[in-house]
Amino acid sequence: MKSSSVRRGLQAAFVALALGGAVPSEAVPLMDMRAEDLLPMASELRKTLDLNANQQTLWQQVESRSRAILRERQSRRERLQQQVKALLENATVELRDVNALIDAESGAAFAEDKQLRDLWLTVNDALDDAQRRKVAALLAEQMMRVPEAAQHGGQDRPRGEGGDRRHAGAPGHGRGGMGMPGS
Repeated sequence: MKSSSVRRGLQAAFVALALGGAVPSEAVPLMDMRAEDLLPMASELRKTLDLNANQQTLWQQVESRSRAILRERQSRRERLQQQVKALLENATVELRDVNALIDAESGAAFAEDKQLRDLWLTVNDALDDAQRRKVAALLAEQMMRVPEAAQHGGQDRPRGEGGDRRHAGAPGHGRGGMGMPGS
């Protein structure tokens, strides 16, 4: 029974890795973890896991595929940014058209996120119990970090004042915008 709950916890931790691999500098709620933020952590994590040859090969394939997916996402979002900018410069712009583009991007990102989770869960399946515990411990540590603003007794600054932990100013990064998640 205990092994089953530990295994589920480790799988949840690996899903967190897939959702978001870099070490965030502050605590991040599970559903706010993003692949763009977590993938850089993968290379460092791999070094601590003492992977065998088969695990190494699988890890490299999944990491490479994940990076390709994220590069395509970034490229697509840059094109979307330009497309929306052009639409908004038109005096007869219909905001429902912009909304449709945002919905399409959200759908594509949702499908990619699922694909990324599935890819990383294949790596999880190839790990032994000790390796899974290392992954879970690392992710638990990241989720327990205290945000910098809380350490100083202050509130996070608004996005415009550099308070957003995501890639402020980069097209397609972060959540929100026009009331749409992932826009």
